[in-house]
Amino acid sequence: MKRTAERRNRRSTQYWTTAIVVALLASGLPIAALIKLCSSNNPKYVLGYIVLISLITVYINWSDKRKAQTDSWRTPENTLHLLELAGGWAAAYFAQRFFRHKTSKTRYQVTFWFIAVIQNYVALEYLLKWRFSKDVYSFLKTLFE
Repeated sequence: MKRTAERRNRRSTQYWTTAIVVALLASGLPIAALIKLCSSNNPKYVLGYIVLISLITVYINWSDKRKAQTDSWRTPENTLHLLELAGGWAAAYFAQRFFRHKTSKTRYQVTFWFIAVIQNYVALEYLLKWRFSKDVYSFLKTLFE
């Protein structure tokens, strides 16, 4: 009995360690972009927005999990994805793991990670002063002239 509890605790620790490492790796570029954005804008507004969208995202995920358990009307997945796209994807990542919600739904996870990749791409472009986007725009402009 004691060994089973020890294994469960070890697995839980490994699970959360992995979750934190993935979140940190996936958040590296957005965090760097956020630091740059705070240096050129009022950091209170930028950080306030991130905290607010994160809290809303966690609450909506928690609420949807509760509704799923009680067979109530559910929050549409598009709403969850919109919150992730609005900047709450890191909070959604932790909410999914903490509440064990939407983690085994492949279609949902594909969209979730697509949003994370897009946010990392936008952060990289911002850090590189939109270099790739400008090159693509220039190329397309020459094609249609």
